[in-house]
Amino acid sequence: MRSRNRSTPHSSPLPHIVTKSCSYNRKHSKHQSSLSLSSNITNMFAAIDKYLAKNTPLWYRTPVVQTSALGLVFFWVFAAYTTVQFYSSSIYGSELAADCVSAVYLTFTVTCLVAPGIINKFGCRVAMFAGVICYGNLVLASLIYFEYGVEGVRWARRLVVAGGAVLGIGASALWTAQGRLILQYAARAEELEHIKNQLDSKSSGNGTKGKAGTLMSIFWAIFQCSSLVGGSISFIYYNKKPEGSTSLYILFLGFIFIGAIFTQFLLPPSMLQSNYKVNEEHDLEMKSEQTPLSADSSAQYGDESQMSEKNENGATIKEELSTKSWYEEAKGTLQIFLTREMMYLSPLFMYTGFNQPYQQATFGNRFFTKRTIGAELIVFHLMEILGAIVVGRFLDNEKSKYDSQRKRAIICLVSFVVINGAGNVIAFFQEISAKHSTSIANDISEMRAITPSTAFALWGFADAQIQVYCYWLIGSFYSSGHDHSRAVGWYKCVQSLGTAIGFFLIPTQRLSVVAQLSVSSLLFLLGTALSFTQLPSTTAL
Repeated sequence: MRSRNRSTPHSSPLPHIVTKSCSYNRKHSKHQSSLSLSSNITNMFAAIDKYLAKNTPLWYRTPVVQTSALGLVFFWVFAAYTTVQFYSSSIYGSELAADCVSAVYLTFTVTCLVAPGIINKFGCRVAMFAGVICYGNLVLASLIYFEYGVEGVRWARRLVVAGGAVLGIGASALWTAQGRLILQYAARAEELEHIKNQLDSKSSGNGTKGKAGTLMSIFWAIFQCSSLVGGSISFIYYNKKPEGSTSLYILFLGFIFIGAIFTQFLLPPSMLQSNYKVNEEHDLEMKSEQTPLSADSSAQYGDESQMSEKNENGATIKEELSTKSWYEEAKGTLQIFLTREMMYLSPLFMYTGFNQPYQQATFGNRFFTKRTIGAELIVFHLMEILGAIVVGRFLDNEKSKYDSQRKRAIICLVSFVVINGAGNVIAFFQEISAKHSTSIANDISEMRAITPSTAFALWGFADAQIQVYCYWLIGSFYSSGHDHSRAVGWYKCVQSLGTAIGFFLIPTQRLSVVAQLSVSSLLFLLGTALSFTQLPSTTAL
């Protein structure tokens, strides 16, 4: 028996031990390489972080100002992109425009599945900077196509489609990072208000008021202003030259460059402070507080750490990054995607993307003249701004100790059904009456334009209402920054898929206009009904 257990030249356990050790070392080396890459990329921006930590005034470090700065990033980028997208048919022709839009939303949808892990490991500002640069690819491709592309030049056409695909990849990183950052700003704002109330001995029994709705409304209002500015620019240029001009594309590239620079002036949530004077004792108390932004739950993120360093004043000047492997990040992301909350909210998420291809493209282009559609889009986006401000403040407005997140969520959803439903009812009447009319395009000078204009206004308000609500709801479900990335990533993935399907169904040979409105309405009702099953807890904020 002993001889059987002895090592022999032909059967030795030693090679197996060495093999396992080598396998472990390779995995460990890959994990360390991943951490090293993440650390090196974020260290590239360390000089800017240190400068901001030392030189930014107190007012600049408030959640409201940082949210406004985040809105300005999107303002500059989308003042360029939305104009190019809206006039894509005039710029590229209908076939190339359809291919480009398809490439954008295909890559947007797919890469949203991996964007949360990238953002958790590299940070929001790095991801947003790269995302904005990707938007510049399409504008640059459009400029090249304008200069050299004609109907028969295949390479120029392929360049535009490739630019759209790269933009979609960047969009997933940009929007997922935006969602995480604004929810972290809101959590930090709530923490700072709670500390202020304690220090001032003025804390009411109602608890700390929420901030996610208010901050999201500020961001959304500034973001929507990009459409107003882009529309004004396009009105000046495209009225004279429908395909645009070289100077216009260079101007748009400048806008995107400014947006990319602005991403580096965004502060990590841990650096935010309240805009009020506190003494040294209060400062010490504030720094001793531990929040979901400074450390995730140890039970859930035992192997994650906050890669940070301190300046001489003790301010954290780096973002909270994940130290998990790529596999673990992907697993954590998938687990969030498959939760009951995300599955039940998916139809509502999809509706937020599916609705606008019909509303703005199918309905808008049919019921308004070309000069009127510009004015209608201004109305639409003005109502977006109004809706975001009203709904955001309402969702965070705790009136009494009997008030709760759950109650405000129900009121918001009911009002959304009424407002958006009214717009759809008007659209149904317009579509039915159009069957018996030879001229359905309404001019701004005609009184009959008021009816479809009302539908546009209602849709604009309702869209901002449900977008702000979705972010606010995600913020109430999850507290850690890593989970914010994952939940927002799923939201944007499903939303982008809805937009892609909506654009695919626009041609009437694929789906009639009444059928498009019917499918949109059914998805709206299904998504809202299921969202009533996923409400915040009854506990007041």
